[in-house]
Amino acid sequence: MWFKLGRRTATVAALTAGGLALAVGSASATVPYTNVPLNQGHTVGVYEEPTSASWKTADDVTNPGYVTADCWKRGQTINNMGNVWYHVFQEHYTNGTTQLQYGYVYGAYADGIRTFYDGTIVECPW
Repeated sequence: MWFKLGRRTATVAALTAGGLALAVGSASATVPYTNVPLNQGHTVGVYEEPTSASWKTADDVTNPGYVTADCWKRGQTINNMGNVWYHVFQEHYTNGTTQLQYGYVYGAYADGIRTFYDGTIVECPW
């Protein structure tokens, strides 16, 4: 009887450890956010929706500033440069200040949609 209990405990412990290893492995493959450096020579607006027709939620960001994004979304196409917009939650300015505002920036003007092409962030689930 004692042997069976010990064996079950060992099996449960091994399965639990295996499950944790799988969970940790898959979690490390997903990046929850990424810094997007502005390298296209454009000032980027931070908009409430992925269109320049919506209102701005933060001050414009200029190079060498950057934004921190957690996903991308399809939106307005500007100057035939694609429809990828990054959902951002931090705006880092050239003077060293940071704003913490949610919004969208046009990917083509931010980094030429490099972050999108690299697969660094996922499509927004909403």
